[in-house]
Formats: sequence, C-alpha cells, structure tokens
Amino acid sequence: DGHTLRNEIDTKGFLPVDEAVSVATEVLKGLGHAHANGVVHRDIKPDNIQILSTGEIKITDFGIARLTFQPNLTMDGQVFGTPSYMSPEQVVGKEIDARSDLFSVGVLLYEMISGQKPFTGDSVVAITYNIMNTEPAVLNQVNHSMWQVIARALDKSPALRYSSAQEMIDALDQASRQSLVLEPAMPPPGQTIYGQPGVYPVPPPVLSPYGQPYSGGQAPAPVPPPIVYPYNPYQQGAGGSTAPHTPSYQGYPQTPIYYPPPPRQPLIRPETRNFIGKLLLFLLVMGTLVGVVILFASAVGQAWSKKQDNAADQAVVQQIASEIDTQDPTPDKIQKIETLVPQLKSPDNRAMWQHKLAVLHEQNGQDMMSKGDLADAEAEFDESLRDDSQNYNYMSDLAALYEKFAQAQPRLEDRITAYDKSIDYWSQAAQAADSLESSKHDSFMEEEGVVYYNEAYEYYMHGDADKADAAARKGMDAVPNQNSPVYQKLVDLDNRIIRGG
Repeated sequence: DGHTLRNEIDTKGFLPVDEAVSVATEVLKGLGHAHANGVVHRDIKPDNIQILSTGEIKITDFGIARLTFQPNLTMDGQVFGTPSYMSPEQVVGKEIDARSDLFSVGVLLYEMISGQKPFTGDSVVAITYNIMNTEPAVLNQVNHSMWQVIARALDKSPALRYSSAQEMIDALDQASRQSLVLEPAMPPPGQTIYGQPGVYPVPPPVLSPYGQPYSGGQAPAPVPPPIVYPYNPYQQGAGGSTAPHTPSYQGYPQTPIYYPPPPRQPLIRPETRNFIGKLLLFLLVMGTLVGVVILFASAVGQAWSKKQDNAADQAVVQQIASEIDTQDPTPDKIQKIETLVPQLKSPDNRAMWQHKLAVLHEQNGQDMMSKGDLADAEAEFDESLRDDSQNYNYMSDLAALYEKFAQAQPRLEDRITAYDKSIDYWSQAAQAADSLESSKHDSFMEEEGVVYYNEAYEYYMHGDADKADAAARKGMDAVPNQNSPVYQKLVDLDNRIIRGG
C-alpha cells in the first residue's frame, strides 16, 4: 500500500531537510542489508522507493540488481539503470559495487531537498555528460556539514565516496546534529578590544642620549670604534735597528705587543720534493697499466665462463619455457619453475627467469585478490617484490592491497595501520617510477593522496582533529597537481577540520 517517493516529491515540490534525511537513512539501511548479502541494486530512484501508509520506507524493483560474488553476466560497456541517477562508472559501463548505489542515494537526497535533480539535460547524452564532468550546484537549504555529506556521496571517484551505507548513515546523523558556530564580532571603529573608546596604544618613541627621538622610533645598532695603529712597529731605531719598540702615548709607556718570529725553513728541500713527485707519478702509471692488463684478462675470463654457462643452461631454459607455455594453473607453474631456476649456472639467465617468476607470482596474487583472499595475495605480491625489488608494479599492487585491506577492518587502529602501509608502498612505487615514467609517478602520488584523504577522514570521524589535519596536509603535499580533484577534496576536508564543522 502507500505511494512512491516520486508521488511525494511531485505533490509537495520538495521535502523538509529532516524528512529527506530520514527517508535517505531508511533507504541506506535497506541498501546496507542488501550490500552485506552481495546485492547491488543499480537503479535507486524515487520511483523505486515506496512509502507505506504506516510511514515505513521500502526499496522495490531489484530487476537489474547484480550479485557481486558471482561472475558478471553482462559484457563490458553495457549500461543498465535510469540516466539521471546513475554513477559515473555506471554511465560508462565499468564494473560497479556498493558505492554506485550510494551515489544514487546522493542524487535522491539532493532531489528531495531541492525539488530538482543535480544533473539535468535535454537528452540522455547531455545528462550523462553532466554526470561525468560537472559539479552540482550547492544547496542553500542545508548547512555546510550536510552539504559536505551530499557532495561526498556525489563524488566522481568511487574511492572518494563513502565506503559503505553505514558510514554514510553515520555522516548524515552527525551532520544533522551540527550547530552553527558564530565567529566573534570585530570591535566597532574607534574602540579598542578592551571596550574603551579611543585608538590602540602607540609605544613611546626611543630617545637618543641628547633627548631627540631616533628616526623610525628605534635606536640604531652600536658601531664599534675603528682600530688605529699610530705607529710602525718595524720603523728604524737608533743605529739602524729594526727591532720593534714599545710605543708610548702622551709620554706614558703602553703594553708591549708580541710579534711572531719569521717562518721556519721547510723540512724537505725543493729538489727532494720534485724527485718524490716524479717517483709517485711513475708508480701511478705502472699501477694503471697493470690494472688494465688485469681487467682485460678478467673480462676475457668472464666472457668465456659466461659462454660456457649459457651452453650448460640451454636444457633448463627450454624446460622452463615449456612450463610457462602449458595450460597448468599458475600455482603449479610457479612450483615447477621455482625448482628449475636454481639449477641455472649463468647469473644473467637466473636473473631473467627470476623476473618472469615474479610476473607469475603477481598474476597469482591478482587472482587471489579478486577472490577476496587478501592474506595469500599479500604473500604472492611479496614474492614478486622479492624476485624483482625495483619493479614499481609490484609496489603498487601491495599499495592497492593494503588500501583494500583497510576498508575491511572493523577497528580504527587496524585501518590506520593498513592505510600507513598503503601510503608507504605508493610512495616507493612513485620513487621507482620517477626516472622511468613521469606519468606513472604522478599517478602513484595521486593514489597516495587518496589514501591520505581516507586516513584523515577516519581520524576526523573519530574526533581526532590534530591527526586528521596532519594526514590531510601530508596528502596535499603528496599530490603533484593542485588542480586535481583529489587535491581539492583534501583542501575541503582540511578546511572542515580546521573549522570544526
């Protein structure tokens, strides 16, 4: 029984903010239950929200819902849903999860409060373009805290939205209880901060010893008197002597001044010094020639040894290559190749196949990660990084793994620990890619900024403003492009933290 939310909006034009938040909260509770059971609705809109005669809220029409734990039966690029309420990833036909439904709830909440959709257009093309590229107009009907909740739900990037329906419920509840904090008024003109009429006190001028004020109100720094030598210590004395004498001033003897004796003669004569220099030069030339001969002989020996090792490794190399080309499962390939690689005699061959083994570990880790086996995926990515320690791809795999691991932790301490590990690996990946691919470097630093945002928001939601502010500022320092959406989100979050809103 009852009627749809669409009938309610069309009849009233818009809903009061508290009523709209109440409806959105009930919808999020239903979605939270669905998401916990692996169901993504994919078509949240007013027409599919039923308001019963008792006031209860029900979600209807799961006709295009998807089970997240089963393979996707649709092809990449296929789009299902109602255009005005679809998330950006849903518009382009990408893989979606629970955060896509939260975007639709954000659209729903915006429409209930304002009576208008946040993304409009004359055609489906215009609507989807606005969903992908434009930001909705700020709602004047809500306070700043409530608008921040709606804006985060409508973020283009799923990583920057709420990670679960319960997290958005908590944010709505907190925003509903926020009170406006008034800034202290400035004192009226002609009145000091102490409430007394007049102007602010001016410090008295600094006077010189003669009673006159110094220019600028400050005494100049003292200048030491110049040093004057009124005599020549080596002037001719009686009988042609050049010995220094004791000067006098106005007939009074002064304290004698000590003058050092002339420098001593060198211990080594110039002829001896030249001979030693020529001898050292001769020894240096002969040592260089001997070193060149030794290096040449060593290079010849290494080349011959390398040729012999390559010849001895041919059979093992062919066996490893055939194992890679088989259709066996990746774990079986890894197990067989790990027994063959140590048999290689050539260090170059061993290093080359060690890198290929790292690729297989990464593939196996990706498969485990897609199945939700995060612990085994972590072990596989660690093996990849151990086999190829300078490969930034494996560092980024571990960074993404710990970021996903953090979102699954119920305790704040465990989430923060996982976020810190993710940040460390994103930073390592950026450093490894810095001299190879600048675009990869910037992309990894952008991802590091996203993790800092999530960490700052966790601290902020738990009332630790100091740690939240520190994490947000580190994220702003990490993001290389100040015009990127991630940087702007970090700035907005930090402003909220500083204001306490």
